[in-house]
Amino acid sequence: MTKILTIDGPSGVGKGTISEYLSDKLKWNYLNSGALYRAIAWVVINDSIEINDILEIEKASEKILFSIENKKLHILYKNIEIGSLIYNEEVAKIASKISSEPKVRESILNVQRSFKKEPGLVAEGRDMGSVIFPEAQVKLFLTATIETRAQRRFKQLKDRKFNVSLPALIKDLDARDKRDKSRESSPLVIPEGALVIETDDLSIIEVKKIAKDKVNKTYGTNI
Repeated sequence: MTKILTIDGPSGVGKGTISEYLSDKLKWNYLNSGALYRAIAWVVINDSIEINDILEIEKASEKILFSIENKKLHILYKNIEIGSLIYNEEVAKIASKISSEPKVRESILNVQRSFKKEPGLVAEGRDMGSVIFPEAQVKLFLTATIETRAQRRFKQLKDRKFNVSLPALIKDLDARDKRDKSRESSPLVIPEGALVIETDDLSIIEVKKIAKDKVNKTYGTNI
């Protein structure tokens, strides 16, 4: 049975950092499910698709090619590698909105599950442990207050030279949280059997240690 480790939680809790760290240590495949929705959002923006036109969004998503190379996600659209183009706030906002649509979520369900390959998979997102891979042997759920998460995002964006305001980020995160928790399809919940890690007062090193200890205890590894 292929080993699966899921990491879920809201925006700004460090899922990506922990997931990349563990997949690198374990030498497993890595699925950033948020990148799939971001890729669709990028196409929506690039092709000027109306955000309410779910049929056109579905058609566009079918033309995006997702693959794993060297255990990393690669995204191709019309022969263009767009993986490096999807990480900005405009794309993030659209991704948050379209990911609430059941038909959009269904359109990438098989794509997400196709990443379940040997030697193992680290999958991060909002519903990895609850819906996509409920059979995962290790499920982590990272959380933090909205103020903590906004402060982290503020610092990240400032470091990248983006002009942002903290109140606007708090408002945006609050809106995303409400969409994630209240959506009809695959709402954000703590997966059954998940280890909940509250990261407010923890350094990234401390979070890594908690996650690493859980993995070592479950799989008998020594990463």
